[in-house]
Amino acid sequence: MSASLPLANALRDISWLLPRTLGQAPSPTAAMPRSEVEVMRLLVRRPGLSVNEAAAELGLQPPNLSTAVRALVARGELERRPDPDDGRIVRLHPTEKALAVRAAQELAWGRALDHVLAELEPGDHERLLAAAPALAALVAALAEQAEQAEQAE
Repeated sequence: MSASLPLANALRDISWLLPRTLGQAPSPTAAMPRSEVEVMRLLVRRPGLSVNEAAAELGLQPPNLSTAVRALVARGELERRPDPDDGRIVRLHPTEKALAVRAAQELAWGRALDHVLAELEPGDHERLLAAAPALAALVAALAEQAEQAEQAE
């Protein structure tokens, strides 16, 4: 058994539970189809991807991704910009509106998480807060690995 298995399982469970527990308040993303939410998560982390690059990273067919992109552009959450080096390619970027909505949602989730953490044993609360930088480093390493895998394809 892997020593990291308990961590992997906890992270998977947390990622599944967070939006279902802390994300209960109505938000602009509440009515979004999952594909649109995933597109926005990816493009906030990696703005400037093409439709084909984003589709490959998300495991979607480009026409399916294009449907989500059209809806996000229509709502003013995503911009299509021509590639500066190749005018045939369109790059996707979240709008300021989308970034502001995300920032507000993250703040709300942080406040909601504060209430849950306050119910834990004090030692657990402090250890979890102290682990945040290490978890952020793990996110960065996983994102880098995903990017490398996508480039290798």
